[in-house]
Amino acid sequence: MKHTERSLFIRKILFTLISVIGYSIIANNFYLLSRDVIYGDYSGEKIFPKPLFGFFRIPEFANTREHNAVNKLAVDFAQIYFPSQEMSSLTKNYETGYLDPLGRQSRYAPVTHYICSISLCKLDYGQACFLHLIIQLLLFYFFFIYTFKILKIETDLWLGFLLLNLLLFATPTGLGWFERGQFSLYVALSYLLLLLGYLKNKPVLILLSALFAYIKWTSFPFLFLIHIVYLLSSKNTKEAVQNIRMAFLYFLIIVLLSLPFRNDFIPFIKGLFMQERHIPPTGISMAIILNANFVKASPLILILLGYFYLRRNNKDFNSLIPYLIGSGIFLLTYPTVANEYSIANIFCFIPILFYWTKHSGIQSTVARIAFFFFLTLISFPGYLNLFIERYMLLTGYFTVSVIFLSLPIIHRHEFLLQPSEKQFTQEITSG
Repeated sequence: MKHTERSLFIRKILFTLISVIGYSIIANNFYLLSRDVIYGDYSGEKIFPKPLFGFFRIPEFANTREHNAVNKLAVDFAQIYFPSQEMSSLTKNYETGYLDPLGRQSRYAPVTHYICSISLCKLDYGQACFLHLIIQLLLFYFFFIYTFKILKIETDLWLGFLLLNLLLFATPTGLGWFERGQFSLYVALSYLLLLLGYLKNKPVLILLSALFAYIKWTSFPFLFLIHIVYLLSSKNTKEAVQNIRMAFLYFLIIVLLSLPFRNDFIPFIKGLFMQERHIPPTGISMAIILNANFVKASPLILILLGYFYLRRNNKDFNSLIPYLIGSGIFLLTYPTVANEYSIANIFCFIPILFYWTKHSGIQSTVARIAFFFFLTLISFPGYLNLFIERYMLLTGYFTVSVIFLSLPIIHRHEFLLQPSEKQFTQEITSG
């Protein structure tokens, strides 16, 4: 007994020490990088480690001077900010990218530009970038904590929250997300809300997922997979009808958001298609090492695998958590242009994995350790590249995804749900 108490005391001391050191690094990096985003005062140059691709600043042009953006960070936010200043020219920008300081065609839907034009884009560039990042971060924090609460795994919250912040503000990829002004946490949020909505039968969360997913369309392949697999988990006709209604409402939200800007929507979709089919793969795109047609067909292949697991596990969707994590890791490499800092997409799996391991045995505990070790490694890709080539790094992504995809075979487990959790509430799906 004394030995156990001593062991727990030592673990608490170690966790406290790691937390103090960790949050000191996090706070320092957040403060310095935030100042640089707002003022462009080069204070971000003092952080450690450095963002994945270093510091990329907005060049000087007439429109960047007008909006006080010269030498500011968050250049990826520029793809929305500057075109949103001239909504009447959005179609031309989708075709040529002439409104972006770096000449990039926007890959964001017209309604996203419109929302920005009436809100953040009223501010100078630095202030708009900072608010864009803070709003995204606070939303993810809120639902991240909410997930731990609703899944009844509050005892793991502080560890999960520390891991999240270390990954965001003490690794090159996380700092790269912030420095570039990316939208990855919206993607992670759409994944988290959809998974949580289906795991706990909460239609409001599922529909809320659609709003965040719309911001960045690279989220849709994995969300499509989740919808179809959940639909296949229907145990009777009544459940199937309810699930089809929910998927239809999700799709309807996407359509309704697109209709007001239908004239700009076609050039937007055309640009996405051209990028996915005709641009050479870059970054961590799996098309670098695998046949591009196979990669583009992978969501359908993964759905077939999910159906096999459902048949094997009495159509228990909750038992597919490791399969869903493996699919999410693989589809992280699905886009033709996939940058390393997009690993923030899969931070949604942190609470989901804690939940699964709480209801499972030793193998799932090993899986949890392996997942966090994998996240740590790929968060420092620059160091990995000193030892391995790009194709080896992608092979690592592929291998880890296959391991998680295989877990439902080697570790069969069925969650025991309460009767109230087995059917959807009629809040939205009925009537």
